Amino acid sequence: MLHRFCVGRITVCSSHTKGSHSAHSNSTDIVVFVEAKTMALSSSVSSKCPFLGRVSKTFLRNSGASLKTYAEKCPAMRDVLYSPVRACSTVSGPSTVQQEKGFVDPLCPLKCQTTCQGAAQSGFCSPAAADATVEYVKERCPFTNAILSATASSKKSEAVQDAVKSAASTYMPGKTACPFLVSQDPALAFSDPVSAMQSVPVSTDSEVHLAGEEDFYKNPGEKSFDYSQFFEERLDEKKQKHIYRVFKTVNRLASSYPSAHDYSRSAYAAVDKVLSSVGSLEEPNGARLIAKDMLEKLSHSDGLPKNVTVWCSNDYLGMSRHPLVTQVAKQVIDNHGVGAGGTRNISGNGRFHVLLERELASLHQKEQALLFTSCYVANDSVLSTLGKWLPDCIIYSDEGNHASMIQGIRNGRGVKRVFRHSDYNHLEQLLAEDCQYEQDNGLAPRPKLVAFESVYSMTGDVGPMDELCDVSHKYGALTFVDEVHAVGLYGDSGAGIGDRDHILAKMDIVSGTLGKAFGVVGGYIAGPQTLVDAVRNQAPGFIFTTALPPSSVAAALVSVRLLRGKEGRQLRRRHQGNVQHVRRQLLAVGLPVMDCPSHIIPIHVGNAQKCTQICTDLLNDHGIYIQAINPPTVPHGQEMLRLVVTPHHTPDMMHHLVNSLLAVWQKSGLPLGAPQVLETDILEDRREQLKQKLIVGVSA
Repeated sequence: MLHRFCVGRITVCSSHTKGSHSAHSNSTDIVVFVEAKTMALSSSVSSKCPFLGRVSKTFLRNSGASLKTYAEKCPAMRDVLYSPVRACSTVSGPSTVQQEKGFVDPLCPLKCQTTCQGAAQSGFCSPAAADATVEYVKERCPFTNAILSATASSKKSEAVQDAVKSAASTYMPGKTACPFLVSQDPALAFSDPVSAMQSVPVSTDSEVHLAGEEDFYKNPGEKSFDYSQFFEERLDEKKQKHIYRVFKTVNRLASSYPSAHDYSRSAYAAVDKVLSSVGSLEEPNGARLIAKDMLEKLSHSDGLPKNVTVWCSNDYLGMSRHPLVTQVAKQVIDNHGVGAGGTRNISGNGRFHVLLERELASLHQKEQALLFTSCYVANDSVLSTLGKWLPDCIIYSDEGNHASMIQGIRNGRGVKRVFRHSDYNHLEQLLAEDCQYEQDNGLAPRPKLVAFESVYSMTGDVGPMDELCDVSHKYGALTFVDEVHAVGLYGDSGAGIGDRDHILAKMDIVSGTLGKAFGVVGGYIAGPQTLVDAVRNQAPGFIFTTALPPSSVAAALVSVRLLRGKEGRQLRRRHQGNVQHVRRQLLAVGLPVMDCPSHIIPIHVGNAQKCTQICTDLLNDHGIYIQAINPPTVPHGQEMLRLVVTPHHTPDMMHHLVNSLLAVWQKSGLPLGAPQVLETDILEDRREQLKQKLIVGVSA
């Protein structure tokens, strides 16, 4: 028996059924069974529904029309809410078919069932019965009332019958039913991830309507500003300067990191072809079949994705595919869904958010931490908030600071001083001048904030953090340190350069990311409790945005804890070893590797066009993915390749990288420098020789 849903069940009964007649055979009676709103959903139904299964029975008894909120989360229910034609599909085939095949119409939240005159022969409702059912549902169904009211009366019968036929052919057993309307048969449960895709109509190019001449943007008239032409000209300028951004389409492979599939060329057509056939799959296990079908078609098409090795990812340690990290993310998705559901202030503050903030505060040895959706948002929000809140605040900024810090300082609308990159003497000069001015004019000391980074993302250099902190505190200024490209990679606990150099106490405010070495997504700050609390209560970038998904937060928590421990220390040692090995090999063949002490390996090119071409040739001809770094990311004349080595790059991968890069470099006509053999190379060779001797001795 099929369970009844919420406010009632509608059954349009026919006196004319197969093998029987009654006194009312010439008319269709509508027998309506509407149960009270207090009717509780059976446990078997609610347990199979991923949404209602987590709602208390008391709420369900008193929910009424508020169930629309839950319907909006369901792919089938969204179809009911927003598609007038399919919303009319509130009836199904004859009762004999229902009994034999267990048919459940996933489109009707009232689980309407009908048996009409002639149903045994036609299999579908008569127009009169359909109209009667629609009218009844229109009055009582909280999901379809508004939509059906807007549907033209003359079209209801035709629309209902068309939708009924569509529902009967689309949602029979073997297809996945709506999670709100599952039968006792587990085979009809909404269990596979592709079911939602099957219920969503696929748009084709023929269905896309372009405004054309009616588009004001493209045809504003003679007396209006020509917006389209303006942007076209600006984009053409970028293309002529070879700084127009073209994104490579690459799917990184968790199972074979740091390998990836490159879809930058003709693979688009093959993928689209496969995805367009998703709705035609008949088997309930759609996910497995779609994956198999996609791989088979791609392997026999011109759109075969190319296997490449990634040498530019900021997933520095490969934590995005760590089995424990991914396992936790999957489990939390199953338990709590894929989204936070709101801002931190409104329903989005989960247990995992609190635990992660405590973990990050402990990592950086601070009183409190605060999560943001990214570190760009964190830097912008904190610096702008402090600039506005602190009265007459002066912010001193390193000229090499990241765009997020620059933007935050601008948004703070306070006084800004820029000191030369990593030049603490220049910083002291600026601070001393401002302090002297205050003393000479009998002014109270103004609040001051010095903002700089530990590892600079493009050049890879490391700032003199100890000296910068000492100078700042000498003149009464707080320090704001961006450790984005250092957290997880340096120090005994992976807290960054401050951890490595034992100066965490000198860093008043630290910003970091969860999206690089930790391998997930998000940003954060850590600092004094009152300061962080002030940001929490004032920063728009924190207050007015949806919180990070619980799965991402939980995954980040696991990643941080792993990198604080023994496994993290082992990964960091392997990482640094691989970085040094690749750097030495590149220098040995004369490539212009820029000198820097961090894990980033920049190679100076100095020409945007050649920089882009080198990366294109590496990808197409050698299966190596490196992203060109061109203006405005770096100034003109400082175009570069930015190599990122991970602990998971093998010796063969490194050898292939060096040889391929050398070949492409020579093809481009760029000059090579004199091969450099560092003292560390000689020491490394001696260590290797000694190691081989020891191995031979043990074997003997």
